[in-house]
Amino acid sequence: MVRAFLAASLGMTLMAVPALAADNDTSAEPTGASVAIESAPSVARGPMLPVLYGTLAGLQAYDGWSTMKAVRLGATEANPAVAGIASNASAMWAVKAGVTMVSIYAAERLWRQHRRAEAIVTMVAVNGMMAAVATHNASVMRGLK
Repeated sequence: MVRAFLAASLGMTLMAVPALAADNDTSAEPTGASVAIESAPSVARGPMLPVLYGTLAGLQAYDGWSTMKAVRLGATEANPAVAGIASNASAMWAVKAGVTMVSIYAAERLWRQHRRAEAIVTMVAVNGMMAAVATHNASVMRGLK
């Protein structure tokens, strides 16, 4: 369980880090035929999206942990889509990692399509929904103790 969580966290962190292109070295003369490859200009994200990605990963991790702990203490999962896997740690972490990655992928696609406001709004909405779920889980956990 810990390995799956760490692997998912590492994957999400690597997806959030912008790739840096190597500088072209024009000092050396080409020795043969060369082909110029143009790449799309990179647009800096600024801090907003990576912070939202990290926040989503943290909220998903808390949701997974609190759901599994509450189920062990006798609570029932309210979401019927997750109720069947709430007691299976591997399945729960796989679903949490998958949902997080799909959300990040959707925001990244929007960003690359120059729909930057929509990318940010999407991540804010997903984070808001997960914050509500985390708040609900916390209240259930307080009631179980």
